[in-house]
Amino acid sequence: MAVAEAAGTGPSGTRFDPVRANEVLKRLVEPTGLRAQIFDRAGRLTGDTRALLPGSGRIEVLPLPPPGAAPAGSPLAVIERWYRRVLRFFMGEPPLYRETPEGGLAEEREVFAALRGGVARWERINSEGELIVSVTVPIQRFKAVLGVLMLSTEGGDIDEIVRAERRSIIAVFLFALSISIALSVLLANTIAKPIRRLAEAAEAGGAQEARPINPQRIRFPDLTARTDEIGYLSSALRRMTEALYERIDAIESFAADVAHEIKNPLTSLRSAVETLRIAKTPEMQARLLEVIQKDVGRLDRLVTDISNASRLDAELTREEMESFDIVDLMEAIAAMNEAPAAARGARIEVAPGPRPLEVRGLQGRIGQVLQNLVGNALTFSPTGASVRIAAERRANGVRVTVEDEGPGVPDENLTTIFERFYSQRPDDEAFGDHSGLGLSISKQIVEAHGGTIWAENIRPIGAAKAPPAGARFTFELPL
Repeated sequence: MAVAEAAGTGPSGTRFDPVRANEVLKRLVEPTGLRAQIFDRAGRLTGDTRALLPGSGRIEVLPLPPPGAAPAGSPLAVIERWYRRVLRFFMGEPPLYRETPEGGLAEEREVFAALRGGVARWERINSEGELIVSVTVPIQRFKAVLGVLMLSTEGGDIDEIVRAERRSIIAVFLFALSISIALSVLLANTIAKPIRRLAEAAEAGGAQEARPINPQRIRFPDLTARTDEIGYLSSALRRMTEALYERIDAIESFAADVAHEIKNPLTSLRSAVETLRIAKTPEMQARLLEVIQKDVGRLDRLVTDISNASRLDAELTREEMESFDIVDLMEAIAAMNEAPAAARGARIEVAPGPRPLEVRGLQGRIGQVLQNLVGNALTFSPTGASVRIAAERRANGVRVTVEDEGPGVPDENLTTIFERFYSQRPDDEAFGDHSGLGLSISKQIVEAHGGTIWAENIRPIGAAKAPPAGARFTFELPL
């Protein structure tokens, strides 16, 4: 607008004075550092700030590289050249910028587009491959086009800006890369390496079956001093390993006990079979056959009880717990044992208590505990005695007691009676009629429900040295 106002002459202001236009253009463009050119309505170059500004008339001479010589430069310059080649391969190369001599006719179609009243923007490169961006706008006064103003960047200005931004991006990238590498090393030492150690220990344990005998136990690295997830994982794996080894030790101990218990009837059975060959009288043969029959029955009971005990853990974890009234279960167990009690001249009493008295667990397994305790109580009860079953609500659960009027339990055996294959039977009961697993299974069931079981002798209050008046077996189940 300022150029149009200054260059417009004549009565109507539609004549173009290039001298006045160049004077105004010089003052306007000098602070910006841009190159400006003015074309008249015929498309001839009438002004160029490169010739108007101080020191702009110099001719710069650049030496050409030797034929076939690779252009020198810093590694960054080499990368930049290859980047340009790749970019121009995919996007194409802008046309070459051609200088218009003073008074010459413009060849750029954008100049003539501006003469028609439009605005055009275009990009070209000079002989050095530097990008030049130009804009052509019409010089108008009262809607009459007096000429064209073309503003252009100097060669290398845009490239220097892009190069500076690229350096900044590369610097940020290198800084981020160094931080990433440092964090990777830190994470590798604090997270990846401990996890790898735990994985190697776990893999060593899993591959132990494929290697020769190794007496050493698998031990996970002790990282429990850490307060993060790695320390928690190490602690959990170590606890799991200890639990597995405890289970293995228990299985080995159980297998040894089973072998010992089965060996006794097998020894007796073998002796009876060998003696049967040389038995001469029918009476001796009958006695030996009776021994063989008892030993076979004892083996059958042992195998059945051992099978039940070995499946107990799996069944306790597989079955789903439910709520039930334990008083109803006590009455059902009492009814089931009325006939055996009557055969021994004893009776079973269920003490009245609060109804309902619900607990949560496996009803069949709790019933197995009650059956074992009631069966043992009947076994040790003399003729005319009573077996009492009672239940009461406690602060943290339900307590169930089974009392008899038998000889009681030796005080030194109040704990050992819950061990596997422990058996102390009455004098009138044949040896081998019980496997000694009943109380051990009962303890296992109660503890699997989160409860406890114990035994004690019944004595008058204040008479700790008096003979027992019976035995009391108690177990508690949490609510």
